[in-house]
Amino acid sequence: MDKNKNNENSEKRFAEQAWLNYFNRFLFEEGTISEKEYKRMTEKIAEYTGRTAQQQMQ
Repeated sequence: MDKNKNNENSEKRFAEQAWLNYFNRFLFEEGTISEKEYKRMTEKIAEYTGRTAQQQMQ
């Protein structure tokens, strides 16, 4: 059962990261944010999803 919970959490993290990156790219392609903002947000998304994964493993 614990393994199923870990798989579910991994899938949720992946989906969250995918949607955040998709929306970030959309904003950049539409000209709403600059390339600098796009890159910074990409870094923030990676930090956030990595931190979330570490917290769930503890």
